Amino acid sequence: MTVDQVAADIEQLTRKLMTENPERPISADDTFVDLGLDSLKLVDLLGAAEVHFDIEVPDEEVGNFVRVQDLTDFVLAAK
Repeated sequence: MTVDQVAADIEQLTRKLMTENPERPISADDTFVDLGLDSLKLVDLLGAAEVHFDIEVPDEEVGNFVRVQDLTDFVLAAK
């Protein structure tokens, strides 16, 4: 998978969990808080990413995902 493919898939997964303004543009520098995801929705997003990308996110890594780019980088490194 390319960076663009991973980023597009993460954007799609994130958009499904956005309750506030789900049509707003998403950039790599956006934080998940800015996008309206609280800690529970972030856990849901990480679970969805695990299934979608067939990866495992260690529990101790969960706090490291602040920006969309953080998750993109993690997925690319895990593949």
